[in-house]
Amino acid sequence: MAPPSPSSRASSGTPAPMLATPGELPADDEGWAYEVKWDGVRAIVAVTSERVQITSRGGLDLSPAFPELTPLAAALGQGAVLDGEIIAFDDHGLQRFDAIQKRLRTTGTGVIARLAQERPATLAIFDVLDLAGETLTGRPWHERREVLESLALDDEHWQVPPAHVGEGTGAGLLAATEAQQLEGIIAKRMSSIYRPGARSPDWLKIKHRRRQEVVIGGWTTGTGRRARTLGAVQVGVYENSVLRHIGGVGSGLKEADLTELRERFAELEAQASPFGAGSPPRGTHFVRPELVCEVEFTGWSDDGQLRHPVFRGLRADKPAREVVREPEPRRPADSAPGGVSFTGEHGDAPEALVDGRRLRVTNLEKPMYGEAAFTKRQVIEYYAQIAPVLLPHFAGRATTLRRFPHGAADPASFYEKRANAHRPDWVRTVPMPIGDDEIIDFVEVADTPTLVWLANLAALELHPSLSRAVDPDEPTALVFDLDPGPPATVVECCRVALLIRALLTQLDLDIWAKTSGGKGLQVYAPINVPVTYDDTKAFAHAVAALLEDREPGLVTSRMAKRLRPGKVFVDWGQNDRHKTTVGVYSLRAQPQPTVSTPVSWDEVEACAAAGDPAQLRFTAPQVLARVAELGDLFAPVATLRQSLPALGGPT
Repeated sequence: MAPPSPSSRASSGTPAPMLATPGELPADDEGWAYEVKWDGVRAIVAVTSERVQITSRGGLDLSPAFPELTPLAAALGQGAVLDGEIIAFDDHGLQRFDAIQKRLRTTGTGVIARLAQERPATLAIFDVLDLAGETLTGRPWHERREVLESLALDDEHWQVPPAHVGEGTGAGLLAATEAQQLEGIIAKRMSSIYRPGARSPDWLKIKHRRRQEVVIGGWTTGTGRRARTLGAVQVGVYENSVLRHIGGVGSGLKEADLTELRERFAELEAQASPFGAGSPPRGTHFVRPELVCEVEFTGWSDDGQLRHPVFRGLRADKPAREVVREPEPRRPADSAPGGVSFTGEHGDAPEALVDGRRLRVTNLEKPMYGEAAFTKRQVIEYYAQIAPVLLPHFAGRATTLRRFPHGAADPASFYEKRANAHRPDWVRTVPMPIGDDEIIDFVEVADTPTLVWLANLAALELHPSLSRAVDPDEPTALVFDLDPGPPATVVECCRVALLIRALLTQLDLDIWAKTSGGKGLQVYAPINVPVTYDDTKAFAHAVAALLEDREPGLVTSRMAKRLRPGKVFVDWGQNDRHKTTVGVYSLRAQPQPTVSTPVSWDEVEACAAAGDPAQLRFTAPQVLARVAELGDLFAPVATLRQSLPALGGPT
């Protein structure tokens, strides 16, 4: 099938498939079920009395490519929405992804019918999302599985492969799939609901060999018999909407692959490099970044290049813009250091277990970010996993909570300063003045159990003080909160941040940047030596006024809304004992579970140059992957000691 046109996309009403997170075997098989990981094309199959609609993960209509699945409607006898993988086998019973791949590239009903006879496809069905008009996604996996097995779908063209449950089944199935040269297994938490479009730690993919989808952005000539023709494809993955070059792939290219690629490259020829980061080799012939292929490799080099990559085929079912670097395998949250596990989920009193603490939790499957199907369980898991890098920035500080009892879109959200009277006795508090003569106890976010407790209270946002409780009048950092007035975006904020950096660098002040998690950017200059809020506020005001004077079309230092359209308001007033700025690594109340994320100055420069706000938008799963790779980019803010220059310095 030729590359689909927009008209060939399936109905927008088709749910997106739930996705698995790369991981390792759970330490304990209890509560988990295991399935074979098939090497085919993921498909959502909507069955009515009249037809079978097959939709790829990327939303493409694959129905014409697999006519042998049409009789499924009659076999089922009722409407249903199924989730599965379309696979094919060779004469020796081994999976053949290239047979499925060939279908996706073929046009013409006659040719497709012949291929269906020569190498028929099989739909491996592993979930049911809807049956006879009843939506099942809110039910736990084990209930959906019972419904699926009751349908008795067993035919040469469709089947329900077994799910394995019980002690030792995970390791046993993993060993068996390796012996059969299969890709790996999927571990599914038996209590998990189905979250359309979400990549969830409730499903883990455990592979024998490392594979990565990559985007082809060019090609280079080879050596020997390929000296004058295609020798290797130059590939990349997207990082913050920028295509990063990660290496060349020449091994594994068969003559048929070379022929097809040459034909496709002729149509996609480009003059400019699509790679916005990394360095493709000199002499690369560039193409538009539309083709996705899968490679097998042994690991990553220190500079982010693929090691020993082998070409495994084009993936016509994967949109290029969705291709990112797969996170490193990790254990599920219930067995990870600093993670959280849950007990009694099917009873009246579920509990979270974290760092030796046991606390009551409620409504774990309640959507907190409805658009993203991101639940309270996932909020709790995020905060438990991010704790090692978050806690140093909150230690010893009063934290104002912003709570959303009914989710991030809740108009009844509220700020809470005074520590909850019904808190566990191990939750620490710190006294802080809130007026001229009133002191109250705030929560101190001192450990992971406290984070989990706050997440269960739907305290999505955490706003720490700029000063520690022991010295409430001494801020430890200077902050510039950059707020864009539409149509300005974070792109303009990046340009202003770079101006601030250039100015403060001249004054020997090192600074760091983080996203607000919303539409803006925040710049911090760590101080960590005695200084007053009067000092930091006056200095920040002077810097903001100077920038406004130099760049009046870009910057305003005044809060009045009439002055802000199209400009960036440099909010210097946040340097105040009575104000707070959202904390680093805190979630934000946005349609997606975005996070206030530390960013490098290279990333700030890249966003300013590209003009793409999406480059600096990070969700909770992306932030966990960034921290696993980069560590805490904001760490110096908590410790670096710098003196504030004399007030007259900037001017």
